[in-house]
Amino acid sequence: MPLVAVQPQAGTVKDASEYSIGAYVDSDKIRYRSVQGAGAQPQVIGGWELKFTDTMLGRVRGAHQWRDNDGNAYLAIGSHRKLMVERSENLWDITPVEAPASMPTDPVSVVNTETKATITTSASHYMTVGTFVYITGLTAVGGVTIGGGSGTFASGPLAVTIGSTIIRVTLANHGLSNGDFVTISGVSGAQNGIPDTEINIRHSVYVSSTSEFLIEVETPATSSGSGLGGSPNYVTHTQAEVLTVPSATTFTVACPAANATASGGGVNGEIIIELAAGLQNTTSQAGYGTGGYGLGVYGSGGEQLTSYDARIWLLENYGEDLVAVPRGGSLYRWQLNRSQRCVVNAATDCPTQINYMAVTPEQFLVLGGCDAGSGFDGLLVIWAAQAQGFTTGDWTAAATNTSRSLRLGAGSNIISIVPSSFVTVVFTDASMHQLRYLQDTVFIYSQDLVADVGIIAPRAFAKDSQTGGLVFLSSNWQFYKFQNQTLQAIPCAVRDFMRDEVVTGSQQAKIAGVGISQFNEAWFFYPASGLECNKYIIFSIQENVFATGTFDRTFGITGENYPIMFSWSPDYNYAETYLHEKGDSAQGDPFEAFVEAAPVDLNVGGGEGEVMMDVSGVVPDFQSLSAGGDLTLITKDKPNSTPVNNGPFTIGPTTERVDVRVTGRQLGWKFSRNGAPNTWRLGKMRFDIDATAGRRE
Repeated sequence: MPLVAVQPQAGTVKDASEYSIGAYVDSDKIRYRSVQGAGAQPQVIGGWELKFTDTMLGRVRGAHQWRDNDGNAYLAIGSHRKLMVERSENLWDITPVEAPASMPTDPVSVVNTETKATITTSASHYMTVGTFVYITGLTAVGGVTIGGGSGTFASGPLAVTIGSTIIRVTLANHGLSNGDFVTISGVSGAQNGIPDTEINIRHSVYVSSTSEFLIEVETPATSSGSGLGGSPNYVTHTQAEVLTVPSATTFTVACPAANATASGGGVNGEIIIELAAGLQNTTSQAGYGTGGYGLGVYGSGGEQLTSYDARIWLLENYGEDLVAVPRGGSLYRWQLNRSQRCVVNAATDCPTQINYMAVTPEQFLVLGGCDAGSGFDGLLVIWAAQAQGFTTGDWTAAATNTSRSLRLGAGSNIISIVPSSFVTVVFTDASMHQLRYLQDTVFIYSQDLVADVGIIAPRAFAKDSQTGGLVFLSSNWQFYKFQNQTLQAIPCAVRDFMRDEVVTGSQQAKIAGVGISQFNEAWFFYPASGLECNKYIIFSIQENVFATGTFDRTFGITGENYPIMFSWSPDYNYAETYLHEKGDSAQGDPFEAFVEAAPVDLNVGGGEGEVMMDVSGVVPDFQSLSAGGDLTLITKDKPNSTPVNNGPFTIGPTTERVDVRVTGRQLGWKFSRNGAPNTWRLGKMRFDIDATAGRRE
């Protein structure tokens, strides 16, 4: 008999019966792509490599990459516990903090043999479990000293490199961790061009070794040198993680085992409190450690969102500076100095409770769903004067500025704001609007309702790299394209599949999209039957088809050269940062990729599955198959029959034919390869088929 080609249509289909579609029904680490006029075929996605070795504490739910005016690259990363910035493969802590505050007399109490100390604050602290505090100046209590101390550096502790703003500081056995604070005093005069006023301040450090840490200043060194600085003094604030929050004025931290039950600590204790840790998972619980303590600026109190959503960071560059909002909180600014943390916006007329923030192409800083005037308004859109926003008055509309506001007429709360081609798109929970730049000094932007279509999560969108349009997932689980100011529903063969896997109303705010510009794809990570994102949907904008798969990624951005994505693991509470579509392995390790075709009638001699068929051979067609993979033939008697797996049969780069003995009315197949490197593109599978004498009754 002649060879019979079984060529499914491109795309993974989950929302139809297998028998009826003649398509691929499952996949992992696969995309569908057409090359040089050939039809779309499945091929393995690219590999991934670590961007840098430093890890990020917590689950990443926000990131942004940009360059300063000198062309230096930065990557800001926000998790439910930290906000950090990467430059030159070093990850610096820029999480906002409060100014140092005095503690009451003898604020520490310990219990004999316990490894936990209770700290009392002078006022309500509004912190949550997992928040970091930085303490200094306490005396020993029960044999335990909490926090850092003070002293004098050995002579000449500073070293600099010409043209660099980084100072290397030597301090033997300093015991510091990344993000701890060091206050330096006593440096007299400029040090190789760096003013002493830039050195004699408080710095957040990056630890390079047990005897050296790095700080950053504003002025680059005019020459290289070491042994600088004389014999200055230092005070260290070292970090402690909040374990429990018994009350609004007490919290506990880990410590070495106490040798007595005692209270004390002295009168010189000082504490720096970091922005309260956000929630890792969406929860409806209330009380200490949830809700009001962690959702706003330290000391503000109050519940900021109608639900206790997992923390999501909104990050953009405004000019060369970073602007940041922990969703539901205040607006922060970071001005490129890695030794200095983000600071809250100094403009007193800027809202302090913000659902979403974006920067438009016209350089307006736009906030949506925020408190202004008479209180919180979930449909309020407000923007600061053009290229402004950090001085009181920048957010108050006046004839002399371009600050304005408007209120949307549909929906309940603004969920997302996305600058797109020609317009800025504003999503609520139930509607989609567009802001048009009017290029006048009166109204600035107009607002139009696009459709009664909301977005399911703040980051559930991806940019179309070809047109600048958007692909997004709506609040009713429909994928849409918004291009040239036209909204179009995307026929989706995985919609029901995705919706049924997500715990609706629980963790869906974590759904995050990312555009893969190299292949013009939109990826969506989502939590399937659990708390954390562990699966994805790929929509090929070019091919108009979907693919499915698994991945431990919580967030991603397009990146300058490669997509940047952030991992998670149930075994540890930190994230790694990966460059994707780079190489052909998982950081040098193997990874599995597979595609599975639905069973179809063999139809040799005509009919629709009436004749039993014998399959005696397979002629594979692969491009760039790096090494052997496994082919499993799946046969069925009838559509609802239990499938029978035959094989697997090994197919290598030079395999011309595989002899098999398989019988069935329907034939499907699955090809899988687990290896490194892992590269292959599947062509047309052909089968040597003969009709048997058996016919269906």
